[in-house]
Amino acid sequence: MIGDLNVVSSLLSNFFLAAYSLINFSCFHATLIKSPGWRPSFKYYNSWVSLVGGILCLMVMFLINVVTAFITFIVIIALYLFVAYRKPDVNWGSSTQAQTYVSALKSTLDLITVEEHVKNYRPQLLVLSGAPGTRPPLLDFAHTITKNISLLSCGHVIQGPQTQRVRNSLTRRAYNWLTRHKIRAFYSIVEANNLEEGSRNLFQLVGLGKLRPNIVLLGYKSNWAKCDRLELRSYFNTLHEALDMYYGVAILRVPQGLDYSQVVEDEDTPVVMNGNETTGAAVAEEIKRNQSAGQLSQEVAKLLGSINSNARSTYYRDGTGSEASTPPGSPQAERAGTAAVTSEPSGVEALKRRASLANLYRGPGGVELGKDVLNNITTFRRKQKKGTIDVWWLYDDGGLTLLLPYILTTRSQWSNCSLRVFALANRKDELDMEQRSMANLLAKFRIDYSDVIVIPDVAKKAAESSKMEFDQLIEDFKAKSNVEIDKENEGIVISEAELLGQREKTNRHVRLRELLLENSRDASLVVMTLPMPRKNSVSAPLYMAWLETLTRDMPPFLLIRGNQTSVLTFYS
Repeated sequence: MIGDLNVVSSLLSNFFLAAYSLINFSCFHATLIKSPGWRPSFKYYNSWVSLVGGILCLMVMFLINVVTAFITFIVIIALYLFVAYRKPDVNWGSSTQAQTYVSALKSTLDLITVEEHVKNYRPQLLVLSGAPGTRPPLLDFAHTITKNISLLSCGHVIQGPQTQRVRNSLTRRAYNWLTRHKIRAFYSIVEANNLEEGSRNLFQLVGLGKLRPNIVLLGYKSNWAKCDRLELRSYFNTLHEALDMYYGVAILRVPQGLDYSQVVEDEDTPVVMNGNETTGAAVAEEIKRNQSAGQLSQEVAKLLGSINSNARSTYYRDGTGSEASTPPGSPQAERAGTAAVTSEPSGVEALKRRASLANLYRGPGGVELGKDVLNNITTFRRKQKKGTIDVWWLYDDGGLTLLLPYILTTRSQWSNCSLRVFALANRKDELDMEQRSMANLLAKFRIDYSDVIVIPDVAKKAAESSKMEFDQLIEDFKAKSNVEIDKENEGIVISEAELLGQREKTNRHVRLRELLLENSRDASLVVMTLPMPRKNSVSAPLYMAWLETLTRDMPPFLLIRGNQTSVLTFYS
């Protein structure tokens, strides 16, 4: 069209030279990273010849015309950015993918030789979430802590045996859910007869080198008083297993519950299968094509039971237990005197946010979820209203009880919340001195706080009404006589001797509840040191009754117990 080919000849030559240079460098790069799939058939191939050829092509580009060489570079960079932005659903098997693997492997191996230091401590979480789509608030809360700068791994315990095809399908669905919700995490699935056995396997196997979890996060078992007692013992023993393996333990409880498997439909979640996106129904169809008729119903039932399970199988997925007295996503009556913990965006921003969340979460049959249900599911995704995070630092656990809430205040969702630290006084007459000592300690740790409150009368006798409430919790678990406690029901009934031996601790926890209601009922989040479940001295129902007493009818509540490893230091 110009009428003179020589006008664009230099530009065309530079385009060709750029293509030759990239091809030469690709050959050199594939050889450099030693990918097993790179097997050139040319007899006289040499990687260094490829590198020299690529450099020569670049030099010739500038010798031909400097201006067109720069134009060529700009065009190539623009094309690269365009492809990176569009993210086409293709897999070229490029050498950069192999380079990513080699770099990650080298960094992981180098990390083994790096000595650990308290200044570089990071909370690395193993979340007993089950299938990620069943407990969004639990994963959202964990992701708020790790925020792509620390390890986050999801653990899923299922009943076996399962075929590898079913396991692969569950894994694809899990990673696809995590990708859609922009949560960067690993997913591990194990088969076991119960939660205790499966969790033990997860504690031993999850992680690689120094990239291993150091904290186990699980949901509170809200139906502990009604579930099968073997399930209760399994949940209780899971805490023991984590502490025995020197994990920190964190238990999260929210008023609306964590399990939304009955409320949110996961059928429309795309699953990448053979390079294409498909749905959960197609997963069952894929199994059908590869299974005999006799195996089909069993496999599909197990698959769908693991993903869209009902409350009876919840126990095997995360250890939170199962359904509460009301459906977990159902709006519940507001607590008297409790402030709302989240701020509602207004106007166009609220409509956009709600539309975005509505696309992520759908009810059975694809129906749109109500506003209240969406608010409950996304409790920890939205920016919290101005308030406080109340930290009840009761025991020295290495500082984990203080570090995690501090990390939360550095996140955008919790930036409007300030820390209030509660501590216990050893002597009532030294209250002011202990308050100054605690404030000085927090200043040395460089922990920003709004207030320090020292509680002087935690050992005071609890009110009779509070004791009666606690007695009602454990009434069904009391042993009728000492003869009843044998090997079969050991640890799942409460004997009179145990009640007598733990009388002071029971009074302490009942008294703590009175103090919590007095001081922290309006908090945005309550963080408290988890009571230590002593082996062979505290039964599962008594321990769960303690936790129920502390957390019932409270704002979102996080119980934390460190593994006695120091995670705070005076030195920056």
